[in-house]
Amino acid sequence: MRAEDAAIIVGFHENTDETFFLQWGGGRFYTYPLTRRQLLKRMRNTKNTRFFAATLDDAVIGMAELDFIDWDKKECAVCRFLLGEAYRNRGFGGEVLRLLCAHAFNELGMKKVKLTVFNFNTNAYRCYIKAGFRVVSEEIRPNGWKAIKMELEGDSHG
Repeated sequence: MRAEDAAIIVGFHENTDETFFLQWGGGRFYTYPLTRRQLLKRMRNTKNTRFFAATLDDAVIGMAELDFIDWDKKECAVCRFLLGEAYRNRGFGGEVLRLLCAHAFNELGMKKVKLTVFNFNTNAYRCYIKAGFRVVSEEIRPNGWKAIKMELEGDSHG
């Protein structure tokens, strides 16, 4: 992801509310409403995260962060994965996820990719299951949301 992509990503949040924002990544690294400055600051100051822009015909259609959670075990997590509204429910998410996982396994040598999805985000959940992720645990967050933790192992990735 390039610095100039930040404004596009912020634009993907313009017509969303705080609840949508919180499930995407609010509270921990970003605050509502998302700003270009927040994204650029995180991109500059974060060593254990790689930022990726999803593109289609050279246009940015989304983003994802890949957080390295355990270098010794070679585990990372897909975080703050977002497609622009016009690109959702059209198969792009699955393709972006496939490319991101292939990069993690084949280029970065990761053994496991993890992610968390909330139970009410059924489209994302179906995308992750279709991509081969399996549910490993569930927890209720302090706000009452059910977080489903999923993972994909490198040897099971095709």
